[in-house]
Amino acid sequence: MAAVMSARYMALAGRPFGPLRAGEWLWLMGCVVGALLIAAPRVLSQPVRYEASAQVALSTSRYAELFADGPQDPDLAAVVLQSRESLAARYPGFGTPTLDARVIAGQSGQFTIVAAGRSAAEAALLADDAAETLARQARAAGGREILRNLMGWELVVALRGSPPTTTFQARLRDLIRTSAVPLNRPIEPVSAQVRVDDLTTEERSDLARALEAREERLTRIELPATVAGSAERRRATAAALTVRQALAYLYRELDARFDPDAAGDARRSARASLPPGPVERHIAALLLLATGVGLVVGLAGIAVERSAGIVRKIGELWQYRELIQNLVLRDLRVRYRGSALGYLWTQLSPLLLMLVFWLVFAVFLPSNIAMYPVFLIVGLLPWNFCAEALVSGARSVIDNGPLVKKVFFPREVLPLTAVLSSLLNFILSLPMLFIVIAIVQALYPPLQQAGRITNLSWTVGYLPVLIALQTIFVAGVVFLLAALAVFFRDAVHLIGIMVQFWFFLTPVVYSLDAIGGTTAQVVRWLNPMASLIDFYREVLYGNVVSSGQVPSPAVPGLDSLARVFVTALAVLVAGYWFFQRRSAEFGERL
Repeated sequence: MAAVMSARYMALAGRPFGPLRAGEWLWLMGCVVGALLIAAPRVLSQPVRYEASAQVALSTSRYAELFADGPQDPDLAAVVLQSRESLAARYPGFGTPTLDARVIAGQSGQFTIVAAGRSAAEAALLADDAAETLARQARAAGGREILRNLMGWELVVALRGSPPTTTFQARLRDLIRTSAVPLNRPIEPVSAQVRVDDLTTEERSDLARALEAREERLTRIELPATVAGSAERRRATAAALTVRQALAYLYRELDARFDPDAAGDARRSARASLPPGPVERHIAALLLLATGVGLVVGLAGIAVERSAGIVRKIGELWQYRELIQNLVLRDLRVRYRGSALGYLWTQLSPLLLMLVFWLVFAVFLPSNIAMYPVFLIVGLLPWNFCAEALVSGARSVIDNGPLVKKVFFPREVLPLTAVLSSLLNFILSLPMLFIVIAIVQALYPPLQQAGRITNLSWTVGYLPVLIALQTIFVAGVVFLLAALAVFFRDAVHLIGIMVQFWFFLTPVVYSLDAIGGTTAQVVRWLNPMASLIDFYREVLYGNVVSSGQVPSPAVPGLDSLARVFVTALAVLVAGYWFFQRRSAEFGERL
């Protein structure tokens, strides 16, 4: 009966209707509808937002280290990052499309701060605050070196056995004793006497800003992330008190308070004005573009089908669906045969692996990422799907050598079985993913303070799209590796090593935001798994923020999704073409 229905469908699909056949019209309509379904939520959910800009001027001679390597100088990038962290600590939801700020470097130390807000007033306020924060952090960068020299001289005085003669000397010794202000370089004794009273007005301002930046980080970021009553919290509390006492002296005795608009080497040179209206969302144009993309993909698919006979190959594979199903189930049974817990390992395995990485990065390499267990497991599960499929898929033809030599069936069934088996294992482990997310988020204090139980959003609906994208990409790589392994048996042994290397090039246990700049962009472009892991995190976890802050889930950018889709499709076509070209020789080689 199924064969008869299939034959009728094929006959109907092949009936011509104008320039295309019926099946081709259905395919074209499906591509357009699919493109709109993927794009519409992102396009229609664009929030109304306003943008305002303020200006900052930094002296390129006084802060020469920030401009040594041009706009990409790492010291300047660190100042911008510290500014964003400061804003994120003060503005809940900072980093989302409706509450964000970006820095645009100009000429001769001029910077434009463009801020986005949910209202015109909020955008202008955030732009002014972001400009002031950038000026503060630039001064703090210079002030830390001044502080290091002051503590270096105080170290010399202390080593001589001399008691402090001023209040600020006592405060410097407290800073040294408590290690309240971490510096890029260790404190070293200096030969020349350095006293706070001898500093210029600009230097005193820089010193005060360095202490302010440290006090803010301690009170807003580090202290909320510690456990009440712990030794870590006591150290952070003592450090914050010491920094406040030093700041109080600078305010009281040296009048070192900051006026961001006053003339100086780091200042807010222009305040933001109220934007006249919201940013244009271009909804109609974007939906039209999505329709165009769907048409292009559909027509390209029709052209490829007419030249390569894709429908015929899919129909052939469909006839062997029971074989594929039996091989997938056999693989799962073999994987858990003899195990006391059986299929429960689909839940326990990702949980235990996540716990191992969490303990390693909590004890030996502490991470400041908010809700790190969620961040970790959201990246680990997709990676495990990829790694398992590659390792088992590479051996899929070799391990089934007797079957290949004795029975006729489409050879691509074997690598597809490996991919589908790993995909099924991945899907079965998703309940544990959501359990971990629910538990960690329910116990996360900032969410409790906001009166929320979970941080999950409607963006979870994009999960099937991401799984489909990853499956297309992984299938292409597996086709290539399965064919290579037949002709070069050493490839099987190399794949495990290459997968481990690939793991560290993929942001599974770390965030590419920590790398930033051109390097992160290159990794995303050359490593599709890096982009896919980022996509999973965007929809399930949110933007990467520090402990004490709440990430905000979002839909991945349509341009990024399109780039990964094209890459995955190209990998699938190339891998399948190579597999087909070599499959006729498998029987002789096995």
